[in-house]
Amino acid sequence: MHMANELLSLPVAGGTLVIAGGVLGLICKKAKQVITSEKLALMGILGAFIFAAQMVNFRLPAMPGTSGHMVGAVLLAIILGPHAAAIVISSVIIVQCLIFQDGGLLALGCNIINMAFVPAYVGYYLYRIAAARSFSNLRTYIGVMLACLIGIETCAVLVPIEATLSGVLMVPFSTFLITMTGVHFLVGIVEGIVTVAVLAYIQQVRPDIVADNLCGKVRLSKRAVLATFAVFTIIIGAGLSLLASRMPDGLEWSYAERPDQPNFKPIVSNNDSRITVIDRLQSKYSLMPDYSVRSNGENENSQASVGWTSFAGVFGSITTMAVIWLIAWILRRNNPRTIIAQ
Repeated sequence: MHMANELLSLPVAGGTLVIAGGVLGLICKKAKQVITSEKLALMGILGAFIFAAQMVNFRLPAMPGTSGHMVGAVLLAIILGPHAAAIVISSVIIVQCLIFQDGGLLALGCNIINMAFVPAYVGYYLYRIAAARSFSNLRTYIGVMLACLIGIETCAVLVPIEATLSGVLMVPFSTFLITMTGVHFLVGIVEGIVTVAVLAYIQQVRPDIVADNLCGKVRLSKRAVLATFAVFTIIIGAGLSLLASRMPDGLEWSYAERPDQPNFKPIVSNNDSRITVIDRLQSKYSLMPDYSVRSNGENENSQASVGWTSFAGVFGSITTMAVIWLIAWILRRNNPRTIIAQ
């Protein structure tokens, strides 16, 4: 659901970037009160895990020609709390944008708001309502599903609003809105299933690492749980990413490209030449555009391309983990309570 530069005007892009930066600053101020050494380690590992998971685009059922990927904000909010989750997902989005050209540079503010802030907080508080009883009952699992579904749908609603404010849509707002919410309804269901599966695993091995403790027995040490997530990250980033669908994701399918509809024409028109210049700059300075080696204009060896995709999955996960650890360490060092405790 990463927005491209062409979906925004410069004023909307600049405004949302300022808003995202300001809100992220406030979140960091609140988060430093709750970041312990154990949570610091968990934030980095889970950030790497989500980075790898977002590389795996899956074909959407009943939607030929399109794919989707999980966001992971609700999952992280339940495990880490919404403040830490927002920081982690924001870090993932920034790494994706600056290194891999996944999401437009101008759209960075919108992508952070849409994919980090909104689903983390909306999903978390919906989960809290559902989790008023024991986690093991069906009511809570359904609540987790609904939290993911509503969180994703809220993201999907924001994109047409931002594009409309930018004045780039060539179709009525309602048309784009219905398309976006319809496609991402399926994405939300898949996200909910994955989130429930991960939480069920944590409940079985180490329920006390979740911000609001789950019911269950401790069967693994915290280090062992971190190690399992590190292994999952490598398997997903280096292996499952190779199986990712090459079909356009739900957002791209909604406005730009539909392989199942050859006569489809893009419904966005942005004639601002500055957008084109920024696109070129981002493409030029991104280290690994589209999670692969930079093209030299010649036909590339397919095996080499596969190797670069696996490398990008592992390298991006490690980079994301390092960025999150650095941010969390700085926040923790600046926490007066931590300094006194030392």
